Amino acid sequence: MEHGPSGNAGRRRLPQALAAAALALTLVTACTGSGGDGGAPPPSTNAATATAGPAEAAVVPLREAREGWKVFTDPGRLLSFELPEEWVVQLLEPEPGVYAPDSLHYAVRTPEGVTAAELHTGIRTAEAPCPDAERTPYHVIGSEPLDLTGEAPASADVEPRVVIRLITGFRFFAAYGITDQVGGADGLACTLSNTVDGGDALGRVSFGDLEVLAPKAPANTGPQTVTFGTIGEAQAFYDTPDFATIREMLLSLRIVPAATG
Repeated sequence: MEHGPSGNAGRRRLPQALAAAALALTLVTACTGSGGDGGAPPPSTNAATATAGPAEAAVVPLREAREGWKVFTDPGRLLSFELPEEWVVQLLEPEPGVYAPDSLHYAVRTPEGVTAAELHTGIRTAEAPCPDAERTPYHVIGSEPLDLTGEAPASADVEPRVVIRLITGFRFFAAYGITDQVGGADGLACTLSNTVDGGDALGRVSFGDLEVLAPKAPANTGPQTVTFGTIGEAQAFYDTPDFATIREMLLSLRIVPAATG
């Protein structure tokens, strides 16, 4: 979604009026258009579509949740995370050929039907070439350690973290999620990957609003694109109690040690 003074409310991000309306995110984890229907769960825009009904089956949680929260555990008991009691987890149908067989795909949605985050495993997206001429500055406006299993996977560039990052285009393009990869040398990159190594059982895992953040040309932007006019606008957008709930949910993600190979 376009965001900031000249943007529209979007489908996969928190709206600028976060403080005024609790989690009135006009998104689907990355945003919904300004005329979208906030009363029904929006369709996924991250290479997957929602299926009917919640995914929260009668699975014994792997751990106890904090007060006012609950624990979601996948049926295979490979991962779990906490979410507010009134939020729901719904299955997503992955795009064929993009993910490994038997991978996991969920959307976490608020009671208003907006998507706070999507979780995907088995990600097979190949890293695109990055010529020096196409590298552009990126900025980290939030970064916290993520204790996935008690130790970082051996293949990780850095220890897993929950991050909020911007990459420069004609505006500042933004995304939040989890990563174990540095953005690029000298603060320049073509894309920023929001994935971590989940081991042999899970492959690459994403949990946030975008798997990969990249700047776009004006003609290629739309209701699913989140941008800001300044870094200060982005910082204010994410520095709210309502977004803190999403951040705490992302930080709660745990992968069962046996699944990390």
